[in-house]
Amino acid sequence: MITNIVSNAIRYTESGTIEIECRTLDRNRWEIIVSDTGIGISEEDLVNILNHYYRADSKNDSCLIDGTGLGLAIVSQTIQLIQGEIKAESVLGSGSKFTVIVPFKVQDN
Repeated sequence: MITNIVSNAIRYTESGTIEIECRTLDRNRWEIIVSDTGIGISEEDLVNILNHYYRADSKNDSCLIDGTGLGLAIVSQTIQLIQGEIKAESVLGSGSKFTVIVPFKVQDN
């Protein structure tokens, strides 16, 4: 999961910084935050970015990345399966921040 998010940060940050932060939230959860100063994601694309086969419309010709639009959808589904959550924040042209919160122990339903 984290490899996919970090890989995206690297792909879409031609120059700038990528930061990875890990921390314990409480006795039951921890979070990983991946933030970058890359090309960012528009508000319109951000609401769909975790959907299958969805690809943000990159108007930035310097960043032509091939892909299927499945990576973040698979990440999102996997995180939901382990009873976690994923949050995405971004400003077009200013970078993105993905926060993944996961439990230390998955609860039986």
